[in-house]
Amino acid sequence: MSSIRQQKQDLRDTVLKKRKEFSKEDWRSKSEKIIEKILNSDSYKVSDTIHTYVSMNDRREVWTDPLIRQILADGKQVIVPVINSSEGSLLHSQIYSLDELESNDWGVREPETKRLIDISELDLIVIPMAAGDRNCNRLGYGKGFYDRFLKQTTASKIGLTYLDFIFDEIPVEEFDIKLDAIITEEEVILP
Repeated sequence: MSSIRQQKQDLRDTVLKKRKEFSKEDWRSKSEKIIEKILNSDSYKVSDTIHTYVSMNDRREVWTDPLIRQILADGKQVIVPVINSSEGSLLHSQIYSLDELESNDWGVREPETKRLIDISELDLIVIPMAAGDRNCNRLGYGKGFYDRFLKQTTASKIGLTYLDFIFDEIPVEEFDIKLDAIITEEEVILP
């Protein structure tokens, strides 16, 4: 394993362990502040088709259920990722309700009925992350699903994480995709 890859894994292990220690109340409160910031952003306001991850709540990812409900209430299209493990990629399916989601083998909620769309239709992509830095670099979960997806689209890319996991600089590799913004409970970080 390369030294950069090892540095990334060490940082990932540290932040994910710390994130799981958030109390339910703290996690929800921070998540709600983050979601409020994205809903008030110009990127959100001008977007009609929004791709968002579905949070793994037991892992204390920024809670996206309220975001998904509001996107639907605002009459915008919600697209969520579907793991295509055989190809190591993501597919992208429209949903009309959170009730359509079922947990897959990894505990990730995905739509039971797939309504696949082409990523050229996306205006905004809301991305999960373990950590980030002040240059809008993202540390993901190490599988590369999002890096492969993000390099294929020109849609606006916004990552969601907690201020605790923003660093001045994180290790990056040539294939890592820089984000257009990172939103925490305290601030919007731009490159």
